[in-house]
Amino acid sequence: MPSRTSLLYAITGGLLAILIHALFFETGWPYENSYLHVFDILSWILIAFFIGRMKEGWDRRTRELEHANAELQKEMEERQKAEQAMREREELFSDLFDNSRDMIQSIAPDGRIIYANRAWRENLGFAKNEVPGFPMFEVIHPDCHAHCMERFEALLSGREVDKIETEFVARDGRRIMVEGKCNCKFVDNKPVAIRGIFRDVTERRKLEIELQKAQKLEAIGILAGGIAHDFNNILTGLLAVITLVKNALPPESEQIEILEEARQSCLQGKELTGKFITFAEGGSPLKKCINIRELLQQSVEIALRGADIACQFALAADMHEVLIDAGQMQQVFNNVVINAREAMVNGGEVRVRAENQQVGEDNGLDVAPGAYLRIAITDQGVGIPQENLARIFDPYFTTKRMASQRGTGFGLAICYSIMRKHGGTITVESENGKGTTFYIYLPACP
Repeated sequence: MPSRTSLLYAITGGLLAILIHALFFETGWPYENSYLHVFDILSWILIAFFIGRMKEGWDRRTRELEHANAELQKEMEERQKAEQAMREREELFSDLFDNSRDMIQSIAPDGRIIYANRAWRENLGFAKNEVPGFPMFEVIHPDCHAHCMERFEALLSGREVDKIETEFVARDGRRIMVEGKCNCKFVDNKPVAIRGIFRDVTERRKLEIELQKAQKLEAIGILAGGIAHDFNNILTGLLAVITLVKNALPPESEQIEILEEARQSCLQGKELTGKFITFAEGGSPLKKCINIRELLQQSVEIALRGADIACQFALAADMHEVLIDAGQMQQVFNNVVINAREAMVNGGEVRVRAENQQVGEDNGLDVAPGAYLRIAITDQGVGIPQENLARIFDPYFTTKRMASQRGTGFGLAICYSIMRKHGGTITVESENGKGTTFYIYLPACP
């Protein structure tokens, strides 16, 4: 059906043809070869009609293209908005993961790392480009490999795994205790990634150990203090009786020597009960502010006297004054240095360093934040095995098995008790065969 536009073009073409013939040809009608003029007019009409039809097609096609272009533009805008929203979500999650204090990781089924967030990289000492493809089990401490492999295989098989506790090893050798949760992502029933979130609990574990140690020492101290007081009373009575009997005998009596040996044994017993009381009560320290430089040097030199061991001091010039009981603190230094001396059977050197240190809130030391004087006493002895470090301050714990050296196991326990009574603490770092360092933290005078 011809459209209005085509008919309009046809009529316009016919009228235009008539006008041209009227202007440029004979104007009479009928005239010679009039059929040719009619043919011309019809041709103009047909041509104009088809031009109109073509214009209609062009207009329709133009509208279709404009509509398609508008739809395409709309679709492109929607896609751009979707891509922008996706980028924003990716940036949001990337920012969330990277700024999380927890260590987030994704591991391929072959055990290689796919992704690790900033906390993971910073804690373990990795650059961002070093993470992809790095074997995860090279980060886990060898002692935990079997445990972690069991959990890894369980996750790959689709089983759920409870909280995972393990140890990571940083690039600088630090051991980091972590705990967390993992799950496995499956695509078409095939494992593609194990995703995990872990938290560094090293400091928390240290505080828990310190709390358990303090609770254990408190319980033992209460028992030891009660026994020590009762035993001390008995020994005091015995000493009084021995003294009376000894004084009643003539000076030349053979029994005096026996009684003197008994008296010495009682005195040794009283000395032991004194250690019990110091451990139990801390000996009620009488504290005052002093500069500890001279006391520290004298205590170390006295403890090393007669040994083939050199001593090197590195004491800060601006050492804080500390609030201490000088007698009890001398006992702490003496016990620590004697331990160092006995560990260096072939001689060596003891290094003593003292420096001011500001302790923050999350210090892992179980002491109040503030200004402290930190004293480090380092020996070159045989070191302490890792399995013994957690028990080194326990009462009765000793590694001296030789009869000539065997101790009571109270020296370091007394040190710990005294330090807690002073508001400070004592810690130890050691590696078997490479020596030991004791760190003594004393609160600075206000």
